[in-house]
Amino acid sequence: MKAFKLNGYSTWSDVMKNNKITDIQDPVLEMELDKQEFDDIYKEVLYELQGNDDVLESYVDYYFTINPIKAYVLSFRGEKEKNEFYDIGLKKESVLSLVEIHEGEIRV
Repeated sequence: MKAFKLNGYSTWSDVMKNNKITDIQDPVLEMELDKQEFDDIYKEVLYELQGNDDVLESYVDYYFTINPIKAYVLSFRGEKEKNEFYDIGLKKESVLSLVEIHEGEIRV
């Protein structure tokens, strides 16, 4: 397989270094989080987005695009990519399942 590098904000390291991107869409809350807070919450998932595997899914660009209205925000490309991103966290047991989140709301 031929190695490649995508243009734009290819790896998570690139995003963290880019001062023009300040917020990222959260896959559960559907709201924007500060880039550093997003990094803290989803660190295990983001570790996978460093372009290490030379496959599209190992790059940030597969999951996110620059929001057309808010150029400082990365938003998920669509529901499919958002679910795939969240599934990485579930497989790594680094995020709560939606059932666990829902049960937590009921116990309040």
